[in-house]
Amino acid sequence: MQDDPRKLAEILSAGALARLGREAQRRRATTEEIRRQLATPERDHLVSAATNDAGELVLVMDSPVWAARMRYASAALPYPRIVVKVQPPGAS
Repeated sequence: MQDDPRKLAEILSAGALARLGREAQRRRATTEEIRRQLATPERDHLVSAATNDAGELVLVMDSPVWAARMRYASAALPYPRIVVKVQPPGAS
């Protein structure tokens, strides 16, 4: 006998997919919060922001130039340790 099909909502609300969804939402919220705290030039080049297991804020910028600028601007953010990385547009 074949199992009854499950609803997509049931599949997405349990297990690894649910954890992945919660992590994605957390990262989106952190990115938006950091964007609100940045000046316009930097906020426009922020790709993402998230905290890592060490408690560091990891900022991903869209070019090396903006990453360098962000290293200076990050002193205004309320995090004791900030790491700035680069992910050019189109890279994943």
